[in-house]
Amino acid sequence: MRKFPIGLSNFKRVIQDNYYYIDKSLFIEDVIESNAISILIPRPRRFGKTLNMSMLHAFFDVKKEKENKSLFEKLKIRQSEAWKHQGKYPVIYLSFKDVKENSFNDAIKNIHHLCLDWLKENEFIFNSEKLGQFDKQFLNNLIKSDWNSVSLSSFLKTISSILYNIYDQKVVILIDEYDSCIIKSWEAGYYQDMISFMRGFLSGGFKDNDYLYKGVITGILRVAKESIFSGLNNLVVSTVLENQSADKFGLTEDEVKNLLQEVNISAAFDDIKKWYNGYKIGQHTGMYNPWSILNFVDKHDEGFKPYWVNTSANELIEVLLTNANADLEKKLTGFIDGQVMECEIDETTIFQDLDNGKEKTVLGLLLFNGYLTTEYTNRIEDRVLYGLKIPNVEVNSVYKQMLERLLSKSTEVSESTILSALLEQDAKEFEYALSEYMLTSFSFHDVQHKGSLPEKVYHAFILGLMAHLSTRFIVKSNPETGLGRADLMIYPKDNNDPRGWVLEFKKLKRSSPPINELAQEAMQQIHSSKYITTLKENNKTELMLVGVAFDGKEVSCVTELVS
Repeated sequence: MRKFPIGLSNFKRVIQDNYYYIDKSLFIEDVIESNAISILIPRPRRFGKTLNMSMLHAFFDVKKEKENKSLFEKLKIRQSEAWKHQGKYPVIYLSFKDVKENSFNDAIKNIHHLCLDWLKENEFIFNSEKLGQFDKQFLNNLIKSDWNSVSLSSFLKTISSILYNIYDQKVVILIDEYDSCIIKSWEAGYYQDMISFMRGFLSGGFKDNDYLYKGVITGILRVAKESIFSGLNNLVVSTVLENQSADKFGLTEDEVKNLLQEVNISAAFDDIKKWYNGYKIGQHTGMYNPWSILNFVDKHDEGFKPYWVNTSANELIEVLLTNANADLEKKLTGFIDGQVMECEIDETTIFQDLDNGKEKTVLGLLLFNGYLTTEYTNRIEDRVLYGLKIPNVEVNSVYKQMLERLLSKSTEVSESTILSALLEQDAKEFEYALSEYMLTSFSFHDVQHKGSLPEKVYHAFILGLMAHLSTRFIVKSNPETGLGRADLMIYPKDNNDPRGWVLEFKKLKRSSPPINELAQEAMQQIHSSKYITTLKENNKTELMLVGVAFDGKEVSCVTELVS
């Protein structure tokens, strides 16, 4: 059986060493036939971006025309009209995936090394008779120790000119993971410096560059045009919402079925779909994450488990989750419950709006990162609403693991203590454990979240409970029941287990009664709104009702057992 290219994104090596390869070569045809000179393609992590860019490099590279021709002999592009472009263009290929330094100066040094590495691989240009005096000076300055970011920003434009003069042919520029350094700069506090540099660097290659045949940029996000792509009027953006090249990143259902058939895996296909399927890209529904599928196939004896969660630390997403406002928290809770939530999103990422917790920007970022996908699109006059959902079990587990990490600081009372008391319907122990937990954990969250409101932490705690309960229990947040919506409802999946829980929460406000009376109001609401209706309909007869009020670190609980 052929090996699987897990973590391998070098197209030439994948083909030459006979790794399993799913043919995406018609992506080359998409690029050539596009009316756009420059294309930006944002896709989630591990969706095959780098492998496709490596393929473009191998296809267009004029230096290795004969050497690389054999790589494509068995691929679909060989039968395309686009084949005549094979090996016809000089290529500038740079990957920013590892530019993740903690300071602007270190990041620029890393980018400088990327450019020097390209020059080392193309040393022949130093000896070209067609190299002008200005070009020689530029190259010499770039390799000296006193280079600066100003000269570096003109790298793409100047090298394009040099290559055009040498080959008498326009160039192809490929920039992989362009936003990696931008995301890191936002996390590390030098965003404005990095945006300013990248604007100049990319503009040199893609704006009014007479020597450019085609340019392709990949990343995760569509950073706002005003921030980085201003003036690039010929740039076409193809996100997960567009049809262009929709099936060239990620795996289609037929591709996955063919793979499973070849390797003779007998796992139930419905389970594979439930775990790793569910992405919608353009009009292509049911797309799979290649990284997850290849890992599952390679380790299928270990059963189903999340692989995507281990590919990144997810720092940016965790920051967004912990700083979510109340409305966004409700949506996140709904997503984890399996609901489709109709939302507006910002298709471009403005990082200042992330700082402000702007819901549309956060949801857009979650969508483009692969943490959400679209179910449908609803156009109302000048507004576009998307039905958003978590695509599959694997991604749902990513949310839960992140939330568990957010709640992993040690406390005198653990979550498991609270959970045990709740499941055993021990009212007194539950009241004590919850009060102690909030008392010991609140100071940590106050420091971490710069004065964010207490219900955020409490809501995160509820989501953390869900992560522990969801394997054996049905956990519903804000479900319709009786005459309204309860805050939280829990009951066993086992039809023979008669237990059930309803929890209602109140936050103390200026106009509220004392906290103990507010907890009693929460209990009265459970009764008056008949929140136990759904539990009764599911034949749950041993019920624990919990009214909770909280004010900062202080918690008051009222519990009632109903049978």
